[in-house]
Amino acid sequence: MSNLVGFSTARKTSRAELVSSWLDGGEVRIYDGTRPANADTAITSQVLLVTLALPNPSGTVTSGVWTAEEIAMTLITTTGTAAWARIVTSAGVTVFDADVGVAGGGALVQLDNVSLVTGGYCTVVSFTLTER
Repeated sequence: MSNLVGFSTARKTSRAELVSSWLDGGEVRIYDGTRPANADTAITSQVLLVTLALPNPSGTVTSGVWTAEEIAMTLITTTGTAAWARIVTSAGVTVFDADVGVAGGGALVQLDNVSLVTGGYCTVVSFTLTER
């Protein structure tokens, strides 16, 4: 017997719209190192490589899928390998953590390159969240 719940598209869309409102004007903070156990776990030795500003509105929702609006490329502040991201509201409150990878690699946050170099620019190619 399965414990999975099959939510309706209307329910998934409602949840995605709520998350979208939290992200309006928020940030995508990209780190190196090991991703914490969950979004409530403090960041320890991981290094912040770049902080990308989410637009307001942050994205659009269709059938339970939130897709970020275009995120401006941002100057990289620290050299390192992008491994994961902490997504926060405009007030800096953590919403969730996400995997980071290169375009086409299946990560939630996809960049043009995960080898970030101080003084270069970080470009988000895709950032999409699907409610299940």
